[in-house]
Amino acid sequence: MKKLKKFLAGVLTLAMAMSMMTITAFAAPTIEDSKDGKASLTVHKYEYNGAEVNDGTGSANDTVPTDAKPLAGAGFTIYKVVDKAVMDAYYSSNPTSLPDISTYVENGAIKAAYAGNQVGSEIVTGADGLAEFTNLQFGFYVVIETTKPAAVTEAVAPFLVSVPMTTVDGSEWLYDVHVFPKNGTTYGGVTLEKSGNDGTKLAGVTFALQKQKEDASGWVTITKASGAAGDDTGADLNLVTNAEGIIKVEGLSQGTYRFIETSVGSNNNYIMDGKTAYEFTVTDKGTVIYNGAEASDSVKIDIKNEKPDVDKQVTDKDGNLKDPGEGADYSVGDKIPYTVTIKVPANIVDLKVFKITDTPNNLKDDMGTIKVQCDGTDVAAAAYTKTEAGNGFVMEFVPAQMAAYAGKTIVVTYEATLLEGAVTGSTGNGNKATLEYSNNILPEDDSDNPNKDEEPKVDKVEDSATVFTFKVQILKKADSENGTPLKDVEFDLYREAKAGETGVTNAGELGLPSGKDWVKVNTTPLVTDANGEVGQSGLSNGTYYLVELKTNEGYNLLKAPVKVELKVQYTITTKDEYTTTADGQTTLTKHEVERVEFTGATDNAQGIVVSTVINKQGFELPTTGGMGTFLFTFVGIAMMAAAVILFFTSKKKEAK
Repeated sequence: MKKLKKFLAGVLTLAMAMSMMTITAFAAPTIEDSKDGKASLTVHKYEYNGAEVNDGTGSANDTVPTDAKPLAGAGFTIYKVVDKAVMDAYYSSNPTSLPDISTYVENGAIKAAYAGNQVGSEIVTGADGLAEFTNLQFGFYVVIETTKPAAVTEAVAPFLVSVPMTTVDGSEWLYDVHVFPKNGTTYGGVTLEKSGNDGTKLAGVTFALQKQKEDASGWVTITKASGAAGDDTGADLNLVTNAEGIIKVEGLSQGTYRFIETSVGSNNNYIMDGKTAYEFTVTDKGTVIYNGAEASDSVKIDIKNEKPDVDKQVTDKDGNLKDPGEGADYSVGDKIPYTVTIKVPANIVDLKVFKITDTPNNLKDDMGTIKVQCDGTDVAAAAYTKTEAGNGFVMEFVPAQMAAYAGKTIVVTYEATLLEGAVTGSTGNGNKATLEYSNNILPEDDSDNPNKDEEPKVDKVEDSATVFTFKVQILKKADSENGTPLKDVEFDLYREAKAGETGVTNAGELGLPSGKDWVKVNTTPLVTDANGEVGQSGLSNGTYYLVELKTNEGYNLLKAPVKVELKVQYTITTKDEYTTTADGQTTLTKHEVERVEFTGATDNAQGIVVSTVINKQGFELPTTGGMGTFLFTFVGIAMMAAAVILFFTSKKKEAK
């Protein structure tokens, strides 16, 4: 709300009092000529918002309203327009008429014909509201308020005063004359509302308030409201936003002001814009002009802080883009699609640093697959550079080239390959994106700005997407699940071929399901150890088939592949991690995976599915070259000879 104080303009009926003196002037005692050149005029300048009016008498003892306040900063200039001889005629027994002020003043200023009659220099009232002119010669003086305090709506009208002058009853002369002009003043007010670009009300944000110098040569910091004693003399101003993100400032005299942000407080990750100045003007009517619009009431200034952010997402095998904080499962060697979404601040062009670092774990980013887009269109090549860094990359944006993308979202997509040695289990294989950016914008050519030009600090925020991979553990037993472990049994593991892959040509011979193409996962046979165990890691969820290549002597080779299903489900819990700087500013550091839970595996901690494969013993046939073989052969020959003899005997009987 503006605080409007309207005062009665003018002087305490001095002219009326002087007119009354024409009646009593001749009754006054003779003027003491010895005091000519030693007289004085004291102006008592007051601010008053009431309706009470007291007549002035020229005496220092004149009373003023009890709630009137001395007004500092008012400048007065006096001009001697009538000498002692004319003054004596006015106070004679046959008085002349009192000159009219318009004889000497036009449009509030002394006429050129009398400009040379100025006595001394302008005197400005101090905190006591006094302007004293001493060592004056006798005569009539024009008093003009030549400097108006900022809070004053209108300067007091010029007036004529006699030095000396008689008391009201005409009984004596007043050689030290006192006048009590009053001014009308107005004050304006503003409301500042601070929020983030996401609509969050920001508490604890600190601003500096500055007022432009009258000659527009610079700015002066204001911490108190204006008052009768001048600017920055009233009540302390609260320049820190409250819980609703609001600052209310009242009691500002007319002039041009500006707010400048100096701290975002504990509002994490918001960019402190210490360069932008929010200017407004308090008029002589107490109204406020902001952004070209004038308000009769307290104007509201909306200021938003920018908060960049980054989201890292992975696309699963079915082509679904997983939400931030969710993961996907893949096999070693798979090419995995990733998406990095960057919220670009509206004031990006003022930042010194804005870059993304991609750090994969057990993955290698494919630089050739990187795409950078905004609203579905490629971002201009001049707006960024990309550099390979280890298995990842660094993308540095050029703020000066980013105006077209200010306040928008940039999407970076690329593929990464899951490498041998990928972690099996709930730890997963993270791929981290780190956004680094300047957390404050500082002035470069504004010496009055309380923020100084220096190297800006850098904040960062991280997000990661996790890829899981699992393991099939084969447990080879003899005869039953509780049987003896079988060593040196060999297997191949097959999975369904992906698009573009060529399957094996002997799938039918291996007993693999028809209608699909199949590829072998392992490069060398999987051979069981002394515990009957062998495993294949780096597998995604899906259906696999174990084909037994070789088994122990005395055991039958499996006639059909063994089907193995990987159906491990995972639940990811995330949290935001913050750090607090030495100056108490809390900053979001990363969106972090707090906990991962597996279900559906034999070993849920490690993501291992165990498949027990049982081999049975076969029939024991005679060995080649033994006695049994000899007897068997002999009997066979004898039987064949008997058959021949029987055949020929039968033929002879038929011939007879």
